[in-house]
Amino acid sequence: MKRELAVIMLILIFLIIIILHSFSFLLYYHGNQRQFSHSSNSKEIRNIYNLTVYEVSFATPYDRNTTLFEGVPSHVYFIPVKTGFFILNVTTAIVVPPSVYHCLLLVTTSGPMNLANRQLCSCQGCVYAINISNGEIVWFQKFNNQIMTQPIVINCIVIIGLGNNIFQNCHVRGTGDNAIIALNATTGKVLWEYKTLGEDMPTPTFYNGKIIEANGNGQVFALNLQGEVCWCKNITSYDSMSSPLLVNGVVYFGSANPYIFWAINAANGNIIWYVNFSSIYPSLGGLDDSSPAYCNGIIVSAYTIKVNCSIKEILFAVNATNGKILWCIDEGCTKIPPNLESPPPTIFNGVVYHDSPVGILYAVNLTSGKIIWAFKTGFTVDNPEIYEGKIIIQNASGYLFVLSYQGNLLKGFQTPVMPGPGNMLLTCNSLILVGVNGIVDSLPLYCLA
Repeated sequence: MKRELAVIMLILIFLIIIILHSFSFLLYYHGNQRQFSHSSNSKEIRNIYNLTVYEVSFATPYDRNTTLFEGVPSHVYFIPVKTGFFILNVTTAIVVPPSVYHCLLLVTTSGPMNLANRQLCSCQGCVYAINISNGEIVWFQKFNNQIMTQPIVINCIVIIGLGNNIFQNCHVRGTGDNAIIALNATTGKVLWEYKTLGEDMPTPTFYNGKIIEANGNGQVFALNLQGEVCWCKNITSYDSMSSPLLVNGVVYFGSANPYIFWAINAANGNIIWYVNFSSIYPSLGGLDDSSPAYCNGIIVSAYTIKVNCSIKEILFAVNATNGKILWCIDEGCTKIPPNLESPPPTIFNGVVYHDSPVGILYAVNLTSGKIIWAFKTGFTVDNPEIYEGKIIIQNASGYLFVLSYQGNLLKGFQTPVMPGPGNMLLTCNSLILVGVNGIVDSLPLYCLA
């Protein structure tokens, strides 16, 4: 009898082991499937971050306008909504940050990217509207050129720009369909388009009924919400990715060939002041890449000085009123990167945070230009985010650093997202990462603790 009981017990134990093993396999399988699925809810284990993600069954809508790149002049990109936690892959490159309208996460893409050399492979783009509760795609709209503008949203109208970095000639940058396009935010239906000779890659800004853009054929122009021209000025210098910054009725941006930093009256397009950096240095870059930031009367941006096959990254500040250069910082040298040379800066509490392809995150006093601390991150093209006393930055490979205000490493982990030249989006409960490898990841804030 004892022997029979022992055999039965062994059989039961064996069956229990098989059941537990199968259950563990299912958890592992679904966890990994979630990482690469087109969309998924969030109950299961996320193996990428080694944490459990609980499903959020509701999201709070956001119906305010998004009127400029990264939402605010300082580039601390926060939207007061609650989202679900999800991950999906749209399979084509997301170069710039997303926007939110009502319960939709609006994402623009620029076609597939060769991740080995970070070169875009075709001239195609798409706008995706994603449910912020569960990551499901609500609508999408395809276009015949790349989209490198963050969607700006005005009264349920989404504004995007089309363009690429291929030159038609030495004066015009951008081939194929170049245009500013308006879509209905709810349905994705195209409302109108305004065609341009050169690319419209910088994110436009909105001021007093006008959509203002600087583009690839040396023009700055303003359109009304019906797509009609309000004013247009020739500046004979093209803009690549330097998204116009709007502060107190003035638009600031950088352009190339010659490399000039501009202050333009948003009401009529008149030039208020400009700084011609090409008259100071013979071989430059990056000024037309970096989207400037503003705080307390000071504009901060970046450019590069080219020496043979290398660049020297320069962070600088100017007086917003008269364009006087206040300070410049040499952030170091590196080989010339494949695309963007000078990422945007972020300003918070009187400190400028800036990283670059050099791979060093600098914290700089806004007023004096004194370096407070520096932290090595590796090759980087995006700008930092600020969250509850922490500095958050991703390098180009997707590794995420969480630093204290003093520059000490608090936490670091690999993400599946390889970012482009823009910030991550912070919400009330999530950190939304988007990447040139097509991945959108709505990550719970408690993973940063």
